[in-house]
Order: sequence, then structure tokens, then C-alpha cells
Amino acid sequence: TTLGCSVAEVIQLHSNAVYVVEFCGFAPGFAYLGGLDQRLHLSRRTSPRTRVPAGAVAIASTYSAVYPRESPGGWHLLGTTTMTLWDATRDQPARLQPGMRVRFRAMS
Repeated sequence: TTLGCSVAEVIQLHSNAVYVVEFCGFAPGFAYLGGLDQRLHLSRRTSPRTRVPAGAVAIASTYSAVYPRESPGGWHLLGTTTMTLWDATRDQPARLQPGMRVRFRAMS
């Protein structure tokens, strides 16, 4: 990997952290999750993807995030989640709000 560690190590480092939603932006429901292990800090991609699927788990700079719906994006992708993070039909469309704690679990 670009980080100089194995895929298994990246997954372990990302899954071991407890994240806090610091703020939301970029797109509706896109939560910036602080608490990313320093060993996973990466600059954004030099060439953004034109399509990142909803549920993509990603890292960039000092943050982790989950793309709440399909959009372009310049973050490094780690995997996906099946959790719906944006649903305009709910009273509270964004599942993640500032101050919430988030933990990822590795799944196969």
C-alpha cells in the first residue's frame, strides 16, 4: 500500500479507532470522522474518482468517512458498509450527527 503496511494492518488500524463526527459537509450526510490513526494519514488523491458508490468507507488527511450516496470523490477507499447513512424520507435524513461516536468492524 501507499502507507507502507499490509492491507490487513490498514484494516486493523482503521477498525481499532473510535471516531467522533467532527462536522458534516461536502455532500448531505457526509460526516468527517476525527480519530484516524496517524499511521493512516494520507493526502487526498491527486485525481478524484468520477464515481464513488454509496457506503464507501474512505480516508483522507486526518479523517475517515463513509460516502452517504454515490458521488465523485478524492478520498482513498478502504471498503464498504451496508448501513444507509442518508435517507431523505426520514425525519432526520443524516444518520451521523456532530458529536456522535463511530466504530468500524472489519467484515469479510
